[in-house]
Amino acid sequence: MNIVKAMKLRKYKKRAKDNIKDMKKILIKNRAKIDPEKMNKAEAEIAVFEDFMYTCADPVELEKKYFDFDSKVSKIVKPYKKSVFSEYAEAFLAAVILATIIRTFIVQAFKIPTGSMQPTLHGAQYYGIGDRILVNKFIYGAKSPTGILFTNIKLPYFQLPAMRQPKHGDVIVFTTEGISLLDKEEQNKDFIKRLVGLPGDKIEIKGLRREMLFVQSPYSGEIERIENPIKIYKDDGVYIEGESSRTRQKLVNGPIEPDEGVILVNGKILDDPEIFKQICYINEGPFGQRFKSIVVPEKSYFVLGDNSPSSKDSRFWGYVPEENLRGLAFFIYWPPQRIELIK
Repeated sequence: MNIVKAMKLRKYKKRAKDNIKDMKKILIKNRAKIDPEKMNKAEAEIAVFEDFMYTCADPVELEKKYFDFDSKVSKIVKPYKKSVFSEYAEAFLAAVILATIIRTFIVQAFKIPTGSMQPTLHGAQYYGIGDRILVNKFIYGAKSPTGILFTNIKLPYFQLPAMRQPKHGDVIVFTTEGISLLDKEEQNKDFIKRLVGLPGDKIEIKGLRREMLFVQSPYSGEIERIENPIKIYKDDGVYIEGESSRTRQKLVNGPIEPDEGVILVNGKILDDPEIFKQICYINEGPFGQRFKSIVVPEKSYFVLGDNSPSSKDSRFWGYVPEENLRGLAFFIYWPPQRIELIK
């Protein structure tokens, strides 16, 4: 057999096999609806053609027999065959349901609009877009949706068992629903912050002196504000490093006191995970005043942004209720130069 003939034979057999597979599915699914006599006739025609197909070596003869077979069986299965629109609609609906299940119970994507979590997460001022992140929805116990999208249909509430409880240093996503001290335009939104206080924790912020955020620029000679500050450690002490608010050039100021800009949790400096050693916390808001401590209520959490001077967080509006937790941020997937695990 020459190559062209062999290729044609393989092509026709594949087409026939695919069609027979679809015919069998329709017959099995609609067995109760199809007349038994027609069902037996279709199954017999399929069996005869399959025997012929597996032994046939002539593509012309195979194609001729296939069209004859197809015309007979299609008359029986066609009334039960779904339209192309119906098949696409079912596939789309299945995809939507699967996506909803994944988004609700497994993992959900979020984007970071602001710089309140610098240096951990970049807002839209970098690369023209904010970091795109993935959030683990099941680690704290995924919650069922309250209703069906685009409808007023309510769903029964349930929560899956948690894999572990939240801990210090977790970067969490939560809804602001019910946090009354937030501005109205910030109600019922998703926020992302770092968890620093668990239920029952005594929290005190030993904030960085505000004057340390201003320094004479070595480039312009003028006093400029340091944005996105972090602590850096040198042989002669701890310094503040960040960007000029005007030029984005690197600025450094210091040294500062070793226990300046830190969080005290139950009287001890919070330094685990390591990111806490970089963050420069500022005293602001009614819940973050200097020389004053707060105790986190039961079933609540105290959360702060890593970029403390530019973050509206628990210092201003209080605590995050336990039921507001959505999940743990764990991975930056976009832009490409930022792909990494979140720590």
